[in-house]
Amino acid sequence: MNMPGKERALVLGGGGITGIAWETGVLAGLARGGLDVVASADVIIGTSAGATVAAQITSPMSVSTLYRRQIDGTLAREPDIDLNVRELIARFSGIMTSEPNALHARKAIGALALQHDRVSEAERRALIENRLPSHTWPDRGPDLRLTAIDAHTGLLRVFDARSGVDLVDAVAASCAIAVVWPAVTIAGTRYMDGSFRSATNEDLAQGFRRVLVLQPMNLGATSDVRPLSASSDVHVVRPDEAAVAAMTAFLDPAAAAVSAREGYRQGHDEATRLARMWCP
Repeated sequence: MNMPGKERALVLGGGGITGIAWETGVLAGLARGGLDVVASADVIIGTSAGATVAAQITSPMSVSTLYRRQIDGTLAREPDIDLNVRELIARFSGIMTSEPNALHARKAIGALALQHDRVSEAERRALIENRLPSHTWPDRGPDLRLTAIDAHTGLLRVFDARSGVDLVDAVAASCAIAVVWPAVTIAGTRYMDGSFRSATNEDLAQGFRRVLVLQPMNLGATSDVRPLSASSDVHVVRPDEAAVAAMTAFLDPAAAAVSAREGYRQGHDEATRLARMWCP
């Protein structure tokens, strides 16, 4: 059932550095094609890379400027990842598929997260700060909601402006890939990447009439994630073949510019079709 005031939800999923770039490109391409989904959304739900994008696009900086920052090489330098990330993701997938209880699976991954701090939380927080044009929750525009997982319990936590949590910490928590980045301490609890529950957590858009999902990576969802009801008109945009090829090294900053350009192309191409759903 749709509730009054719950009209349009924009859902931004996880996908690493290239996911941030691609989603930014899609949104800029849509805007260039005449569809400003950011200004017209009632809520924006961000998970992992999508949390970064959500915080960026609800800042005073325009989507077009954010896009230009992705393609012109002016972004702050990101550290190299000296891990085989693909093997790590396969390890996580093995845990998720071998453990039938989704909560237990997330707790197992959380235990790994709590055992590995390759860099300090302070170092990681400084990197997230550099990514964000604003470090405070927006006081106007769409409602901003960011997802993370309690590394101790495996439970989902959704941060918003009413949570009493610093925006930088909320974004850092949502982006804290276990083993790669440190779990983030908030009020004595440590949190990890929200995509360990779902690549998009789009079920949090339950009750919204129109839902647009940008999904850079197909990470699947755990068994406790409810599908959206049939009363919601849901459209999912995923990288096409050319974009997938550009985004293979998803934590490589060198792939950001081409990923952003591929996203821009897709967004511009999709603008007219998506406008019929978003603004009928």
